[in-house]
Amino acid sequence: MSATALANLAALPVVAPIAAALILLLFPRPNLARRVFAVVVLTALLGLSLWMVAHVQAGGPLILRVGGWLTPYGIVLVGDTLAAIMLCLSSFTALACVLYGFAEKPTADEHPMRLPLMLLLLSGIDLSFVTGDLFNLFVAFEVMLLSSYALLTLEATARESRGALPYLTLNLVGSALFLATCGFTYSLLGTLNFAEMIVRMDPLVGDVRLTVLAVLMLLVFGLKAGVFPLYYWLPGSYPILPAPTAAFYAGMLTKVGVYVLLRLFGTVLPPELTGLHTLIAWTAGLTMVIGVLGAVAQGRVQKILSYHIVSQIGFMVLAIGLFTPFAFTAAIFYIIHHIIVKAALFLVGGVIVRANGTDDLDRTGGLWRAAPWLGIVFVIQAMSLAGLPPLSGFWGKLMIIQEGLGQREWVLVGMSLLASILTLVSMLKIWLGAFWRGAPAEPLNYDGRAKRMTAVGLGMVAVSLVIGLGAEFFAKTAKHAAGETLDRAGYVRTVKAADARIHEGKHP
Repeated sequence: MSATALANLAALPVVAPIAAALILLLFPRPNLARRVFAVVVLTALLGLSLWMVAHVQAGGPLILRVGGWLTPYGIVLVGDTLAAIMLCLSSFTALACVLYGFAEKPTADEHPMRLPLMLLLLSGIDLSFVTGDLFNLFVAFEVMLLSSYALLTLEATARESRGALPYLTLNLVGSALFLATCGFTYSLLGTLNFAEMIVRMDPLVGDVRLTVLAVLMLLVFGLKAGVFPLYYWLPGSYPILPAPTAAFYAGMLTKVGVYVLLRLFGTVLPPELTGLHTLIAWTAGLTMVIGVLGAVAQGRVQKILSYHIVSQIGFMVLAIGLFTPFAFTAAIFYIIHHIIVKAALFLVGGVIVRANGTDDLDRTGGLWRAAPWLGIVFVIQAMSLAGLPPLSGFWGKLMIIQEGLGQREWVLVGMSLLASILTLVSMLKIWLGAFWRGAPAEPLNYDGRAKRMTAVGLGMVAVSLVIGLGAEFFAKTAKHAAGETLDRAGYVRTVKAADARIHEGKHP
């Protein structure tokens, strides 16, 4: 395949979901053909993403300059190893959640807008991963957020919709701050292209304006990631979503914020911002502990799992704050683990609601006898989330703790261990309330649809087990991605090389 065709593949994860969503809108009546079409598109995207992970490790990043414009003009898409990993995770999670939704409801009961909005959301997420400039990152976030706003209230009751208000309000504030940050960046550097920003930032090391810019970026993307104290929008909004949509949100949306923090602090901003790295690490420690304390205090499954998202984000952000190649490797490995595990746990929560009619732990029970396979899905993923060996969560937490010990960050390591113990406590709370306790007075509704929903969860457990048992392979891939992410000079060379090919007429 020519270099031109290969570069164009970097745009497919963005363009294909948009095109598929528009096609689905032309045929709004839910039917089997729509479902098959969505599954085919998502499967193809997953296959492309897996190919990209292998290709970019061997042949280097895919660089597409839309319209053939040179740096710093135009739109540039950069598909490196980290971006390819995230594309793979987003495609897989979207496919699993869509299949779960098909198992959950008959075709006639499906909301006609759910699939198109899910695909548009996926497109915004994927553009966030491959964009090579700050303004198009803003565009990606707006596509993602507009779709997420619609999905949040699409199938909610009037009472449930109140839970969307913090999500909407704080993300609108975040978007305004993001746009202001873009303006400040342009006034300071004269460009929003990542590669050119790297070149123009280095002479400004020690300038207070660069520190202000980095703090603004931390605020914007810390809010998107759900970092303390900016997480208020998350725990109240996710539980109002249908289970498959909530699982996709839980798996992907906050991880987009973490990805951008990795990209900006690893690739774009100078590494000399050590004071800010320390602030990030301590903020992460508070996020871990406060998030898990919120989980322990809850009595509903989806609320517990939502607070766990906040807590687990703390582990990823802590690795960013520790700021070494090994710490970035740990962060990327932990992202891979967490997306699969957290999405699967939200899918389990959906089956609990279907079987018991509620996720209130005071009114649930009897699921271990009625649905042992569902219990197995929950136990494995819960132990992985808590970090028990040899599951995927153990290896991610072990790497983060090793780096913390190596840097003598005793308090932060202690906070991470406390968060892990309390995670196990809250998971036991769900186990005892929903599975181990005897059946409630109302009969359980663990029907054929619930069994098919459980089967999707089993598929995600299989992937999670592969990550845990094949940790060496995934850690090696994460290490390669971390090395690329921290190689600021290499990023600039790669993008500038694409400029040279355009100038020579070898690339569009």
